[in-house]
Amino acid sequence: MRAISSGIAIAKKYGHKSIVFWNNSQGLRADFNQLFLPIDDHQIEIIENKKWLYHIDNTKDYLKRWLLIHYLYTPTFNYNIYNNDGKALEISSDKNNLLISCNSMCPDYYPLKKLFKPQTHLQDRINQITADFPDKIYGVHIRRTDNKASIKRSPTESFIKIIQREIEKDASSMFYLATDDNNVKHQLKQLFSNHIITFLDDTSRNTLEGMEFAIVDLYCLSHTIKIFGSGYSSYSHIAAEIGGIEIEYAKD
Repeated sequence: MRAISSGIAIAKKYGHKSIVFWNNSQGLRADFNQLFLPIDDHQIEIIENKKWLYHIDNTKDYLKRWLLIHYLYTPTFNYNIYNNDGKALEISSDKNNLLISCNSMCPDYYPLKKLFKPQTHLQDRINQITADFPDKIYGVHIRRTDNKASIKRSPTESFIKIIQREIEKDASSMFYLATDDNNVKHQLKQLFSNHIITFLDDTSRNTLEGMEFAIVDLYCLSHTIKIFGSGYSSYSHIAAEIGGIEIEYAKD
């Protein structure tokens, strides 16, 4: 989401239209229009990618596409349009530029909340869940499964300590728990029972249902007063950014 937002910001800076090729692929099994409403900006076009050249997967023909991309474009990895002095760097080349990044490419990128508005049926679920939120509810995002760096940096025990700390300060504190590990959900519900709000929906990134609930979880987190998040996971940070709220990363 941040890569798209910053790509759009760069295009606007240089007065160009943004064309985003959205890939329904491994780890993101959903089309853009299955998760989000159309973007209300005629300078931004979202294309549900069917083009072989821009397809993202782990097949053996990836090298062929990579060679062709190098022929057609000047690709740049993890590029930031601002240098250390905060001055804009000029992007110039004999070919079109292709910026490749998993992160934001500029500090002042297009607001996520303005770009990404959940589809109506997802927003209805978000509204239904958050309508029951008390005034003081924290968001807890615990990234597990395949993110080994996040598991090491922010172990489950560190989240348990944080929740215990907040309950000791205020016994009425509640927590919305988002995690891709149902065992963690069961563990924290057992430890903190009525202090935890969480749901056992599909969280797989390789099913449409899992991707839809990832959006629901993300925006529910954004409705809390503060997020206790996982290191090395952009999901925690994006939820905080959408909600305009503070984030504290759990640490070992």
